[in-house]
Amino acid sequence: MRGSIKVFTWFGIPVHLHWSFGLIFVYALWIGFSNNLDTQGTLWIMGYFLSVFACVLLHEYGHALTARRYGVSTQDIILTPIGGIARLERMPEKPVQEFFVAIAGPMVNVVIALLLYGFGMVLFQEERWTLFNWFLEQFLHLSGDDNTAEVIQDTGVPTTGVLFYYSLLLVTNIMLVVFNLIPAFPMDGGRIFRALLAIRLGRVRATQLASWLGQAVAVAFIGIGISGLWGFGIPLALIGVFVFTTARAENAVVRLDALFRRFKARDLMRPQFTRLSMNDWMQTPIGLLQQGLERHFLVFDMDEHLSGVLEESDIIAALKKRDLSAEISRYAQANVRVVYPDQGLDYIYHLMQQRGAGILAVAEGGQVIGVIDRAGLQNFMRLHQ
Repeated sequence: MRGSIKVFTWFGIPVHLHWSFGLIFVYALWIGFSNNLDTQGTLWIMGYFLSVFACVLLHEYGHALTARRYGVSTQDIILTPIGGIARLERMPEKPVQEFFVAIAGPMVNVVIALLLYGFGMVLFQEERWTLFNWFLEQFLHLSGDDNTAEVIQDTGVPTTGVLFYYSLLLVTNIMLVVFNLIPAFPMDGGRIFRALLAIRLGRVRATQLASWLGQAVAVAFIGIGISGLWGFGIPLALIGVFVFTTARAENAVVRLDALFRRFKARDLMRPQFTRLSMNDWMQTPIGLLQQGLERHFLVFDMDEHLSGVLEESDIIAALKKRDLSAEISRYAQANVRVVYPDQGLDYIYHLMQQRGAGILAVAEGGQVIGVIDRAGLQNFMRLHQ
């Protein structure tokens, strides 16, 4: 993902921090300054935020490692100020598998909360009931007036030190479970709801119903946020907007996937295409690109064997350098992708959208019989949608 930096790899899955993650520390400094906290108090806040995101990271690994059991790889995990994203290559197609992948994340937070509570009972023996009561009161007083200060005063828990932030981390994990189980995309609850519906209704219809419910929940979030019924009005409204757009997008993606499954590569293949040779000059593809008929080309060697691909970006690079007399071999890429006539368009779409391929060679019997390029795929989508 653009704007992110890799920090480490765990279980073979890279973990990235988005550039905006640094805003967390700015926010911690702002809280410390606005509440007249000293350096130690501000450091406690930063430590709490880091602990929360450690729990979020474990949540995302719950999804990723469960998906791996069903043969689904994870590209990476990205941490942002609003949460984590485990970028799975795809969701499992079987509803039961999707159910377990979706619920694995919240279950990680359940386990973390239970462990925190169990260790808290041991670490804070004299104050264990205070710990429990504080956590319960915090959880039950999320709405209405801001009475956090009253709860803290009643329980006697100091706002600095291990006990306060340990309890707050316990509360946060419970809230993560509850929030993620809301039946609205992109929360895990929306995927769980879709998986349960898909057992009886099929994936397309189940996604449509789950998307409608997700959009209804999003509208409720926006309404509550604008009305100010809760203390987090603006963030809740923004979450509502995000959920609404994501729910609509999820429905569109699944419908598109169902469309692609009805067709094969041969239905989209273009049998007439320009064959370029490795020793041709770049002037040839530059002229073809300027005519606008083709934008990506397959390149063959002297024996008519497929050797590479010349993407639009490669041609533009040569045009900028005025390198018209250079041989195509200087700019061609060797990573040409080959598909077969009976392969589904869902796989074709995956190669072009997620793998970035501009053109695919369609081969049968060891011979290239046609091509599928990005423009052809987009035109196909416009016609059938």
